[in-house]
Amino acid sequence: MASPFNTQNYSRGGSFLASRSIIQPARTARRTKPRALVVMSKSPARKKLWLSLYLPELALEVFHRPGLSTEASHHSKAIAVVRQQRIEGLSTAAIETGITLGTTISHAYALCETLVCIEKDIQKEQQALQQIAQWLYEFTPNIAFHGSQHLILEISGSVKLFSGLETMKLRIKHTITQLGYTPILGLSQTPLAAKVCAERRYPDSHLHSPENTFHSTFLHHLHLPEQNVTQLEKMGVTKLSHLLKLPREGLKKRFGNAFMRHLDRLLGHEADPQHFIEPPAAFYSDVFFIDSVDNLQSLIFPIKRLADAFGAFLTARQLQTQTFEIRLKYRGKTQANLVIKLARADNDVPLFIKLTSLKLDQVQAVKEVDQLIFSASTFQASTSTPPSLFPPSALMLSQAEADQGNLRTSAYNLEHIKQANDLLSLLQTQLTPENCFGLGLGDDHRPEKSWQKIKPVADPERQKINPPNLIYPIRPNFILEHPMRLHKDLNPLQHPDFEWLEGPERINAAWWDGDGQNRDYYIYRYAQKTLYWLFYRSLTHRWYWHGVFS
Repeated sequence: MASPFNTQNYSRGGSFLASRSIIQPARTARRTKPRALVVMSKSPARKKLWLSLYLPELALEVFHRPGLSTEASHHSKAIAVVRQQRIEGLSTAAIETGITLGTTISHAYALCETLVCIEKDIQKEQQALQQIAQWLYEFTPNIAFHGSQHLILEISGSVKLFSGLETMKLRIKHTITQLGYTPILGLSQTPLAAKVCAERRYPDSHLHSPENTFHSTFLHHLHLPEQNVTQLEKMGVTKLSHLLKLPREGLKKRFGNAFMRHLDRLLGHEADPQHFIEPPAAFYSDVFFIDSVDNLQSLIFPIKRLADAFGAFLTARQLQTQTFEIRLKYRGKTQANLVIKLARADNDVPLFIKLTSLKLDQVQAVKEVDQLIFSASTFQASTSTPPSLFPPSALMLSQAEADQGNLRTSAYNLEHIKQANDLLSLLQTQLTPENCFGLGLGDDHRPEKSWQKIKPVADPERQKINPPNLIYPIRPNFILEHPMRLHKDLNPLQHPDFEWLEGPERINAAWWDGDGQNRDYYIYRYAQKTLYWLFYRSLTHRWYWHGVFS
């Protein structure tokens, strides 16, 4: 088959356009019009700055991240990630034994008897990328997945916000490293070019066109279709500089539109629209233990690291949470599900750790754990005030503020409310919410039903419900759940040991639920000691004991 290329012009043409002008001399106005050149010079893709976050060890790090567990780093353990009986990921220690990617499991075990093999988990890797995207949302909203190991960020509008490109890169790298991953960053003028720069570890090349950056790059590094690259290599075309000398029409005829579109998007000749993700407001992070853990208290260290990451997540988004969850798993099965609830929404990491430690002390049935999951999905906007330059005791409030009733919102009062809520959170965690509750007014006027269990929380807004200038009827400190009928011979009006103090106070009957008798309440002192709260029913002519004052 005759080649569609004019190979005599390889040395004369420096680009697609140059080759075309040599092969097809300018004889008409239509052919001499440099349409492609105009499009390239005005391409909007060149005006954008793209950053690729490359995670080459993601397959391994989703199972074992350095610094997040009590075990030794994965660099000191011979660990392999396996897929379809072949090695796809290796730790540093495993590489030192001579094992290479693509090796079969049997051959790998022959080289290293202590090798730990883990089945590749694509879903887990996608969860990790989603989690990392949550963190990167702090730097730019324009984030896209690009393959199984890459995140692409469009950062043109964010560089100035972070005091320059280098500062921004350092912050991104520090953030991802703190999560336990090993990131490599690449910068360029197109998404594909940034991806290649990260994989090849090229220095920042955003000031140069991709043609210049990849001039000497081999074609098999540019993510071109593998079949087409093989065909080109057989022709002796191995680098981008060789490819750019070929006539464009010949390339299009030989390899098709898909090949040319990929090349144009790589070089910025054609726009490469990205599907930017919108990460949901949710936090998920986990730690996988190569060696299972049988002492739950040893989980405190990785929990602290995950809680620190959770606190940074909340702070970056100005959020607070009132509940989060910790799951303990062994071989894929949930062994314990710890739901930690706070009295009020907060973003206090030390409090999170303290509550989690209390919950761990209550776990008894779990013997072994090989995975720890920290997650949260419900949040509230942060309402905390910024820290003051002066201690609360030094704050001086104006008379106008005092007149407006703003004393309870001062920094001093807010700190006390925070302490009260922290105490309630500790009590709820230690005693369970069912055994730790507050009391509030009910919608029934009968004393035994006029209160209800409510969520305990120190809230200054409750002061607005019951203004302090209202006068309420006297009620005893202790009320029986059900009134107790006195012996028929025990009549407080006639008994010498009963001393009348106050009453009667009429409380109407509750006809809607069958309690159709009114009550007349009295306060009596018995034997000059105890104060009782008694009521009399005229229809039955009987007395009932309902409460005790002292």
